[in-house]
Amino acid sequence: MKTKLRLTFITMISTMVLSSGCEEKTAATDPIVQSTPGSTKPLEAADLVGYDGKTLRKSVDHIKEANERHGQQIEKMAENGPDQ
Repeated sequence: MKTKLRLTFITMISTMVLSSGCEEKTAATDPIVQSTPGSTKPLEAADLVGYDGKTLRKSVDHIKEANERHGQQIEKMAENGPDQ
């Protein structure tokens, strides 16, 4: 009887642990989903944990713009084809 009770308890606990990891995030709880795609606006919330959110956002915007320019350069090179 004691073994059966332990087995039942362990099964219930393991089922709860495994099922808790399978929950989906909803748009209401995920602030990144609420913002527009590619927006860095949520980075300003870093002020709440001691970072300078505005500076962080500007830095990430600068990196994203540089990445887009680099991507455009690669596309132009791909359109022109290899120089022979």
